[in-house]
Amino acid sequence: MERRVVISTIQLPWRRSSSELERIKAENLGLIFESLEEAGKRGSDVTVFGEIANFVHIPWTKENFDRYLDTVPGPITERLGNIAQRYSMNIIAPLFAITEGKIRNTAVIIDRSGEVVGQYFKVHLPLEEAKWAVPGEEILTFDMDFGRIGIMICMDIEYPEQALVLMIKGAELIFFPHLQSSWGEVDWEIRYRSRAIDTGLYLVSSSYGIEKGDSWRPGMLLGRSGIVAPDGIILAEASRYAGIVTREIDLEQKRLSNFHFADGDYNRTLAILSSRRPELYGELINPASKERALRSIRETPKNSGCGDKQNYW
Repeated sequence: MERRVVISTIQLPWRRSSSELERIKAENLGLIFESLEEAGKRGSDVTVFGEIANFVHIPWTKENFDRYLDTVPGPITERLGNIAQRYSMNIIAPLFAITEGKIRNTAVIIDRSGEVVGQYFKVHLPLEEAKWAVPGEEILTFDMDFGRIGIMICMDIEYPEQALVLMIKGAELIFFPHLQSSWGEVDWEIRYRSRAIDTGLYLVSSSYGIEKGDSWRPGMLLGRSGIVAPDGIILAEASRYAGIVTREIDLEQKRLSNFHFADGDYNRTLAILSSRRPELYGELINPASKERALRSIRETPKNSGCGDKQNYW
């Protein structure tokens, strides 16, 4: 039995045509809606775009939050819902928005009928983001009409534990909207391919790219949005340039492995789950290690080789 799903990942252009905030905001929304229309015309069952796409290029100040932050639910989710309904398409919409009275880095989940059916709030926030946004309190999975999904946003991928929790909770597909630049291409690619291998799940990444005719150089947004198979193979990718990647996958096509079991090949996800030793993993949830690290950071002089301060994403 097959369970075929047509997935689109949108790689929005990073560059904006204006420095005026009103026009930037309008362009942000216009690019989101226009790209989703194209994904819908392709017959996509589910589509995702990049992290905080509604708010990129707008400086983070209280004044700008008061003026330009969207509210969930609100006009933006109504417009997204209309597109979802028109094309009978599920949408994973990563937004920087006010929801339940709090600023959140959220992925809003909209079903084919246009209804908001859930939100995932980014759990791991960089320091600058944490000054404004409230982190998520739970690693969630969501049941869609094609299967169960999980979401990780940007820095969440730093932590293998999060992908493993999604696997334990029954996710079959992980969506990974993000921004990527300063940590390097090899670093990023290894991480999202590894999360697929660690769990035996499909992973769909979505970031930002450059415009056709621009030249890419190190330090710019990497692009590379795509779809990764459970064995870590990249099935489809957007390369450097803004655009939309669409690919059909079969969620019943599991990765088979003789890992742990000598008498035959089994679904790798089940093999991983069945051979775990959770009784030995207590140190992973012991807060003492976090406190020791925080003390060490506080005692370390600033500017001591901690990396690129401008690109904290």
